[in-house]
Amino acid sequence: MKVFKISRVGQIKTRREINLSKTIGILGGMGPSATVDLFNKIISNTPAISDQDHLHIIINNNPKIPPRMNALNPGSESPLPELIKGAQILQKAGADFIIMPCNTAHIWYQEISDSITIPFYNMITNAVDHTLNQINGSNSTVLLLATHTTIHTRLYQKAFQETAVTLIIPSHTEQIMVNEAISSVKGGLLKTNPYLKAFNKMLDDYANQGVMHILGGCSELPLLFPFLNEKIDKLDPTLMLAQLAVSKGL
Repeated sequence: MKVFKISRVGQIKTRREINLSKTIGILGGMGPSATVDLFNKIISNTPAISDQDHLHIIINNNPKIPPRMNALNPGSESPLPELIKGAQILQKAGADFIIMPCNTAHIWYQEISDSITIPFYNMITNAVDHTLNQINGSNSTVLLLATHTTIHTRLYQKAFQETAVTLIIPSHTEQIMVNEAISSVKGGLLKTNPYLKAFNKMLDDYANQGVMHILGGCSELPLLFPFLNEKIDKLDPTLMLAQLAVSKGL
């Protein structure tokens, strides 16, 4: 545990005890399991030996936010009004900064950020920074696994521009399978996900081609990592976001 101050009576006080830690706001519900995953990873990555050493976290878990995957289709309802409302609720509730465990929703990152006056940390750019550090000196080819909307809007492709990483994008057929696997996770299917066999076959094929890293660019995908090919390195933006939140909160 880090020591920051010693009281007059010689008692060691943590940063938490002298009220220097910050309150994390999580703009969640997209989906609920992904939000729980982020929360768990923040707890697991917080250096704590007591309840009081953990960070104050406010979670706005709103699963009623309109779907992000089809939001750009003509006639679809935009999630932006609810995303802005959710961020403003977190700010009013006392959050010092906000994180959002939904990759696709970062399409509207700037609009959400502009609607509040507290920092809103970007999951995409954070994942890129962590990835560059994590695979330093190793094979720089990474298979991007994400929703079709995240891939279509090039959120990760733009963020990785002018870096040493080469992103591989799944074929059209593979992407359909990835979308269905994501939807099955949202339906609560992990170990029994009906697309696991096809998913692992796809990863085997890429591994045989020399692709040794996958980036879980949808927050449902890290929930499947325990059931995926062990030979391939799994890059988890949710874990990376949790580590960022802990570093900013302490």
